[in-house]
Amino acid sequence: MRNSQRSLTTKSTKNFVFFLFFVFFMVKTDAQQLLDHVVARVGTTAITQTDVDAALAFGIVDKQAGELVKQMIGRRLMLAEVEKFRPPEPAEAAIADLVAKMKATAGAQAGAVMKSTGVDEKRLTELARETLRIQSYVQQRFGNSARSAQQMERWLNDLRARGDVADVSRQ
Repeated sequence: MRNSQRSLTTKSTKNFVFFLFFVFFMVKTDAQQLLDHVVARVGTTAITQTDVDAALAFGIVDKQAGELVKQMIGRRLMLAEVEKFRPPEPAEAAIADLVAKMKATAGAQAGAVMKSTGVDEKRLTELARETLRIQSYVQQRFGNSARSAQQMERWLNDLRARGDVADVSRQ
């Protein structure tokens, strides 16, 4: 009986040692996966690289117009202003049309972009709604005069100067 107990204890000890060996040497405890990279912060809202990638793919920002992160910061600042002054809500048909244009901009990769960035139909609709609200506000505030682009740029620079903005993409 004592031999069988000793044999069982020895076997249990060997299994325990093997388990410890596995845990300490085979499983990487420091293996963490970066989910996303914050490129900027506006107030308490983070702008991630995924946000920038989705905005570029769907035509919300324009690579030809300059720094993408700066465009995203401007968009976030404008949305804060839109919330203060509340232009009329865009029509559902206008939102649906813009969603279709955004998907067309992404082209055949629209589904893959949606999957890789986590943008679902609901979020895409919200992005279109936000874009239309910004356009309506800018049109209402600045109109189409020859100087409106300059006025808008000054206004946006002022929003950046007054806002709680941290562009971490350059650090």
